[in-house]
Amino acid sequence: MSKKEAKKQPKQQEESKSKINFEELIMNNLSGFKMVQDNSGYHFTILNLNQKNVDVLTQTFQNYKYIESIDLSGNNISEIVQLSQLPYLIRLNVEGNNIKDLKSLANEEAFKSLKYLNAASNKLIELGPIKVPLIQLNLNDNKIEKMDTFDGNPKLRQLYLKRNKIAALTQFQNLPELKELKLSENKIKAIQGIELLTSIQILQLRKNLIEGFDETFPVLENIVHFDIRENKIDKFDEITKLQILPNLKRLLYKGNPFESKSPNYLLDTINIMVRLEKINNIFVTKQLKEKAFSFAKDKYDREVEQKRLQEEEERAKEAALAAQQDQ
Repeated sequence: MSKKEAKKQPKQQEESKSKINFEELIMNNLSGFKMVQDNSGYHFTILNLNQKNVDVLTQTFQNYKYIESIDLSGNNISEIVQLSQLPYLIRLNVEGNNIKDLKSLANEEAFKSLKYLNAASNKLIELGPIKVPLIQLNLNDNKIEKMDTFDGNPKLRQLYLKRNKIAALTQFQNLPELKELKLSENKIKAIQGIELLTSIQILQLRKNLIEGFDETFPVLENIVHFDIRENKIDKFDEITKLQILPNLKRLLYKGNPFESKSPNYLLDTINIMVRLEKINNIFVTKQLKEKAFSFAKDKYDREVEQKRLQEEEERAKEAALAAQQDQ
């Protein structure tokens, strides 16, 4: 066997495993004909292989180096390393496959242009190091519970981890550009460690196991949207701690136990956090603010009157006791 034939053999073995003619498959599903980034000419830049019964990727993909976007969702692939050397790949969608790890993302020489990765609905159990320059990473609907080796990412702006098995927020560090963190339907019990998310704007923690916050909530100056619906918060006093957030505009907290104990929680929230624009998808209108103010005034007047009556009662008791002593 010649050296040339020996080099061809692994590629032939890969394609025989999948029983797919990748050259034909790729050519038939290319689109996006345009001038490419290096201005070398016009090439196809989009490849759509959604639900094409692909079970293994081959080195054939490397022949199409000008591809910028690949959709491989709804197949049965188990790894993406074969795409790691495509120099202009910006978007990769591998949702709904059989991927068990993303180790290739730990290689600084891999995926040099990748900005958007959707790996939702796979079989991931761990979030490890990410050294590629991602802006958005979607890992919803996996089984991630381990994050011991995840050490942040300087470019990441959007991280989606809904419906996993994450139990703590302490691993979300070294994410200076992170603006959106979505962690609904996990197993988080406490909000600890988020003070390091200095750029965070949207934080979703719906359907977790949160019972309350620390004595002083972290001052997240950029957060505008906070979702803590359907948790285990039993006291409205915990919600009052959020007034420390200077730019919070949208607060969602329906489905917590305190609702049944504090029937006027909506009006109380409006009075405590005057900058809010929406509460549980209800716009805080001028009329609602006036109603909240009127409620607060009536409540204050009742408390003042109750205090006055208590003081009068105490003075009467003291006078009666003094009269008894004089006798």
